[in-house]
Amino acid sequence: MTDSPPPKAAPNSQPAQHADHAHSRLLPKGTIWILLLLSTVTLCLALISISWRAADLARDELQTEITEKAEIEARALGEKIEKALHLGIPLRGIVGFESVVDKLRDGDPDLVFAAVTNDQNDVLHAGGLTGDEIGRALAVATPSPEDTPYIVTRLALTHDNDHEDIAIVLGHTRAALMRPVTDNLFDIAIIFIITLALSFELMLLVLTVNVALPVRVARKVLGNVRDRKFTLLHGQSTHDEIGQFMERINAVISSTAKKIGTHPQTEREVRLIGVRMLAFMFVLAEELARPIMPSFFSQVTSSSLDGQLGAGVVMAVHLLMVALAMPICSLFQERVGSLRMYLCGAFLATLGLFGTAFAAGIWDLVLWRALSGIGYATTFVACQSYVLNATNSSNRTQGTAMMVSGIMLADICGPAIGGIVAGHFGPDTTFLGGAAIASLAVALAFFLMDNMVRGKTPPPIPTKAALKAMLGNRRLQVLILFAAMPAKLILSGFLYYLTPIILLQSGATTAETGRVIMLYGLVAILTGWFIAKWTDKSQNETRAVGIGGGLTAAGLLLAGWMPEYATFAVAVAVLGLAQATSIPAQLSASLKLSKDFTEQHGTGPVLAVLRLTERLGGAIGPLLAAGLTLWVGTTQAVWILGAFAAVSVLCFELLIGHVPAEQKDEGTVK
Repeated sequence: MTDSPPPKAAPNSQPAQHADHAHSRLLPKGTIWILLLLSTVTLCLALISISWRAADLARDELQTEITEKAEIEARALGEKIEKALHLGIPLRGIVGFESVVDKLRDGDPDLVFAAVTNDQNDVLHAGGLTGDEIGRALAVATPSPEDTPYIVTRLALTHDNDHEDIAIVLGHTRAALMRPVTDNLFDIAIIFIITLALSFELMLLVLTVNVALPVRVARKVLGNVRDRKFTLLHGQSTHDEIGQFMERINAVISSTAKKIGTHPQTEREVRLIGVRMLAFMFVLAEELARPIMPSFFSQVTSSSLDGQLGAGVVMAVHLLMVALAMPICSLFQERVGSLRMYLCGAFLATLGLFGTAFAAGIWDLVLWRALSGIGYATTFVACQSYVLNATNSSNRTQGTAMMVSGIMLADICGPAIGGIVAGHFGPDTTFLGGAAIASLAVALAFFLMDNMVRGKTPPPIPTKAALKAMLGNRRLQVLILFAAMPAKLILSGFLYYLTPIILLQSGATTAETGRVIMLYGLVAILTGWFIAKWTDKSQNETRAVGIGGGLTAAGLLLAGWMPEYATFAVAVAVLGLAQATSIPAQLSASLKLSKDFTEQHGTGPVLAVLRLTERLGGAIGPLLAAGLTLWVGTTQAVWILGAFAAVSVLCFELLIGHVPAEQKDEGTVK
């Protein structure tokens, strides 16, 4: 390699090149942007016009269906009126009409009122609204039906000549014409969001692995060459233009290093983004069948136990195996390695899901679900341990948040996709699809998880005295008891148990309830990375845990104060923000608070205790919420959980900074 400077460019050569390049354009740059904007606006206008016309056609079709439904309801009411008249009861002396209408409204939420009128439109009996309100609505609807907010249906009754002409009049809300269209639009929006998220995940993986990481390593290698050290070789394997270019650079570096007597080392970056995809896949494989698990398990176990009891037993066994396997795997992960542990877990999950699809009774179903639980726990520990070994205190929270985001995305996509698959192809195919995804994760793990990412020399298995010293760390106790366990308890108790019950009782549909629960994952995904970056920058994980606990308490107290659909949506979104703030920070905080212990015995025992307490909190949450519901009701149960969250975060903030910080003495075994 020569030290001669590169030849200088000829004067004005660069402007001339730019001029030639400018003349070679077909259109100026500004015109391209104008055409792009015009095309976008035209496309949006066309879609709006098509959607508006489709909505008009749907309204016409729906109005016909509502009218047919109203006629059936009117005939049911008319039969009761005619029966009373035939029994000799005077028309104006009939009682109980309003209670009958209330029962109809329970089965038909679009029904607003029903009335019995005579030929002068006088309201003789009314239900749903007062007689005066119904009279005013009928007065408007008679000359101009489109001006009233109700779809009015009349049914004349047959009667004897002794009775005056009467009719049953029903009024349905006109908003019912747009509700199915609106629901379809929400469903389309959800599918669009899921598709966009999956596309983003794939693009993020492809660009990071094939562009970002090779370029990052290339900058290090070229910087090393610039400093004339010749000690680094580009080791990020790619077969594109970047890889071909760096192969030539590697050849030059190797020949130069040989001349000067140095031995260059291969430089590469850890594919941490691959763990996000692997975490997404193993959770997606399990969550795919989430919507149909209770009914499927009930059907399989109905020959041995009561269906609901059998489903509960199977799901409890799965959760128990997850809770037991996680701490055990944490103790041995550093000896086994993340790659081998992930491969074992994904293989067990594949067997479990495949066997579940063909289960014929309760015992084989319990066996297959137990295998799935062990596989789920093993892959989770492998991914989290990989993140811990590939990061340090300056970026550990960001790495954890990256993995958690992949899990939350799977929590969103899995039930939505699985429900569609189950509806078209059956529950067996849904479990087989999960098994296929888990088996694909086995193949991708070889490419996405670097086996060289390992901890330090495997530490000795902790002794009884060592575990006692770790558990004696009072700050770790505060973190576990007042942050980690309450977070999972409230998540499972409030989000997965109380929220669906309260929303369904308030009149929300299953689809509307699902959209509210989806807000948790969406908010967590959108905010998790930025919050984790702030946490790593500030290096104050305990403060992030406290902020997350405060947000959780505020959201639950708000939902308990105003138990309405919109308020619950806000509370669930706040809970997503709170969990995105607190959960990744808890992992980093636990390792920092146990630093002296982990230096001698590794991170396994600390993570085992943390995961065990989290899973216990997640299991206690629904039981506690169910007990509170039976004792004080659903709304008061939300209040109590909110108060529990507030007390927990208050205790955490008061104790985390004031307990004796004797980590050196407590974490060292003598």
